[in-house]
Amino acid sequence: MARFGDGLIFAAAVAAIIWWLWRRFRHWLHEPPSSRLRRLARDGAPDAEDEGAALLLEHGYEALSGKHRIPLGVSVDDGPYEATRLYFDYVAAKEERYYLVKLERPRQPMDWTASGIRERLLAYALLFPECEGIIVADLRGRTIRTVKFRIEEGKE
Repeated sequence: MARFGDGLIFAAAVAAIIWWLWRRFRHWLHEPPSSRLRRLARDGAPDAEDEGAALLLEHGYEALSGKHRIPLGVSVDDGPYEATRLYFDYVAAKEERYYLVKLERPRQPMDWTASGIRERLLAYALLFPECEGIIVADLRGRTIRTVKFRIEEGKE
């Protein structure tokens, strides 16, 4: 037969777990939208000699962290999920606004048409809607361009 003290300890433990779960839920509920991006930004600052970070600094941006890999799973026709990754080079900030940064590669030049930009960069904008935009940095030309997306109203 269980003693009264055992039930009291069990009830206190259950109450503590429920209280902890409630606090975690409230914290998640009231978390600002940019917190996921801010956690990424704290992953580690790029090296001082990093050419991409230096280019961003020249244009008034601060490179907060570098070389990010987002793991994804892809399934076709209810088949098994296959692992793939989405890469971007930096998280940068300017005037309390956050940007994802992609370096333009010589072997994969950017197609600067609307459809080319959509195909290459829309996934990043959808994964991080709290970003102000996506910066495409050209190290050879020492230029940066900012890309933003918006949903247009109108007929299809």
